[in-house]
Amino acid sequence: MEAVEGKQSMTGEGPVTADASSSVPTFTTDANSLTLRIEEILRDEQTLLSGLVQRLRTLTGSTLVSVWSPAANRDPVVVAAAFEGSPPITPDAAAWSAAAALPHATLLSEPGVPAALTRLFPRRSATAVAPIHDSARHTLSVLVLTLESGTIRPRTLATLDAATRRVSAPLAAARALQRLENLDDRLRRLDRLATLGTLAAEIAHEVRNPLVSVKTFLQLLPERLKDPEFVTDFLSVATQELGRVERLLDVLIHAPHSTAGNESTSNPGESLDTLAELLRHPAQARGVTIEVEWQEDLPLIAMSRDALRQALLNVTKNAIEASPHSGRVRLTARAYEDSVELRVTDDGPGVLLEDRERIFEPFVSMREGGSGLGLAITRRIVEEAGGRITVESGREGGAVFRLVLPAVS
Repeated sequence: MEAVEGKQSMTGEGPVTADASSSVPTFTTDANSLTLRIEEILRDEQTLLSGLVQRLRTLTGSTLVSVWSPAANRDPVVVAAAFEGSPPITPDAAAWSAAAALPHATLLSEPGVPAALTRLFPRRSATAVAPIHDSARHTLSVLVLTLESGTIRPRTLATLDAATRRVSAPLAAARALQRLENLDDRLRRLDRLATLGTLAAEIAHEVRNPLVSVKTFLQLLPERLKDPEFVTDFLSVATQELGRVERLLDVLIHAPHSTAGNESTSNPGESLDTLAELLRHPAQARGVTIEVEWQEDLPLIAMSRDALRQALLNVTKNAIEASPHSGRVRLTARAYEDSVELRVTDDGPGVLLEDRERIFEPFVSMREGGSGLGLAITRRIVEEAGGRITVESGREGGAVFRLVLPAVS
């Protein structure tokens, strides 16, 4: 190996010379040479440590320079090495602990060095170990420098200590960034699980709606079997609602895709008519009448048919349940310049002013036994389509839910 001439030691005390009996020629070091030009290389741990060992091996004329680092749930590993001849030695947990406990760069030939370290290295070689500590004296990594022949001089140990001090801050920063990335990954996984859990709850809630509709028709079917209109309505509603269940389950299987469906537009007037037909029998069972009124020549809405029905269904079911016997639920639609406003009005007790935002939050319900998901789902669907939903008091009492959705030009 060629000597590196004309350099000063990191301590500023002149050249560092190998033992005269050694076949390793004289070499010197320079403090500035070990800055590693951190700003010029990728700021990641592997690049940092690889640059460190290459520079140290060149500057010290050593046969091998390696870095040990801790590994999760297993023994430490060699994460970087520059060597000639024998490959680097992989430490075990005992050797790591012994090296981490050293206060500074230490020759393994010194008295008192734990056997857990000395037993790893051949006696014919000269080896020094230098822990890299952070500002809190936690061990980040361990530098190992070996000469196959010759003696490691005190100034080489000083070079190692200076190197550990210089690399400590960027290495600690790299580890901190890695921990942040790991935490971010874990948070993303938890967020995906939470999203999936919420989505599953939403899907379960939404699957229940069409199943209840089909169940209601099935309960009425024996006594209305001879009614051709009823049977026709039943077959139509059952087919549509079971199809919606299948699409909702597809959403869950392919999470986290939107529940809005693949269609891009829908007819608001037809959606209101379909919804009224779907809920007519449950409403009649409660003594509630559903009225539908929509403006002619309504533009299409930039929302899928399934999504619009799902959004309206949640609000309208709540309106039916809030209305007294002999009450009315009114479904209306009106076009404006670039939007369509759909209203669901009931004859119930209305919504208190202080609750008009809260009722759209997940798991908040104003009625006993409610899941608190229906309106939260509706708001999410509406907002995903670029619309908004609000609630206010009606002129004659009750609640008025306004869904304003973008129209297709």
